[in-house]
Amino acid sequence: MRKLTVMLGLFLFLVACQNKTGMEDAQNPAEPSPEVLTVKAGQNGEVTAPTEPHDIPPVYIDEANYTGDELEIVKLMNARLHYIWEEDEKGYMSLIDPQSPVWGMTRTKVRKIVSMSDITIREQRKLYEGVVTVTELDENDKESSRTMVFWKKKEEGDSAQWIIADID
Repeated sequence: MRKLTVMLGLFLFLVACQNKTGMEDAQNPAEPSPEVLTVKAGQNGEVTAPTEPHDIPPVYIDEANYTGDELEIVKLMNARLHYIWEEDEKGYMSLIDPQSPVWGMTRTKVRKIVSMSDITIREQRKLYEGVVTVTELDENDKESSRTMVFWKKKEEGDSAQWIIADID
């Protein structure tokens, strides 16, 4: 029984040491990633600073493929990507309906929309509702699926603009 207790203690000690080393390695990597080591020469031959993955700008949806209300929704989606990337919460929240359940900007930067369903626009009593499902890729190459809901009031002037109603 004593040997079993000693072996179990030794095993737990080794597991604890391995976990600590893993945490230290994750916090202090020995070598930078290959992307950080990439050095580019500028137009005059001078060397520019290395490019890190989070410095790569987002990829926007091509607006040339859309017209009318669909184009306005795509412009809104592109503005959302821009504000997220620039960490401009005030600009981001200006795209959101004040009565929306969306409380603030997402914590991760969305790099691009990988796939997108057709934009469905339905007429309601007092507004038009647009719905689209997207798969987004964040700065760490993690995919997430979102359903975005847009509203456009049936009014004249500035209040007849598309606005984000919800993001699930």
